[in-house]
Amino acid sequence: YAIRSLPSAVSCAYVAHPSYVTSDEVRAIRGPLSITACEIDDFFTVEKRQETEAILRKIGVPYQINLFSHVRHGFTVRGDVSVRVNRWSKEQAFFQAVQWFDEHLKRDDQ
Repeated sequence: YAIRSLPSAVSCAYVAHPSYVTSDEVRAIRGPLSITACEIDDFFTVEKRQETEAILRKIGVPYQINLFSHVRHGFTVRGDVSVRVNRWSKEQAFFQAVQWFDEHLKRDDQ
């Protein structure tokens, strides 16, 4: 859903464990995109992830896909942070987003 709602004026984007993304929506992306994915995901499956990567590679936009093992879809917002792997993965996904925006939203005078 998050990718679908991105307007064309977006400079760059980050999404965690996307859902219901179509190939046409990915093909419409025009700026840098960072994706946090997880091993256990009925929405952004291995096949959908590989398809998304192939499309991003073909259209030539900068992209990043980080895959976290042993966590489920929704781990960045609903993960039980008392479970070590959930907490670590959630923190790393946050750092991924911050670093992505820091790199791709730099002004020319910086």
